[in-house]
Amino acid sequence: MVCAKPGAFEGGICDPCKAKIRGEALEQQHQVKKDADRSLRKEGTDTGKKPGG
Repeated sequence: MVCAKPGAFEGGICDPCKAKIRGEALEQQHQVKKDADRSLRKEGTDTGKKPGG
């Protein structure tokens, strides 16, 4: 169980917590991609993106 909120749980996690976890995962995925792109640009590799986009 992720939270201690009483109610109907599906798989041990309530809907608000499930949404929060998904949001955090998306943020982390975005940050990893951003860091990878930054690292590639630093090395001089073309990422196929226009600057600023």
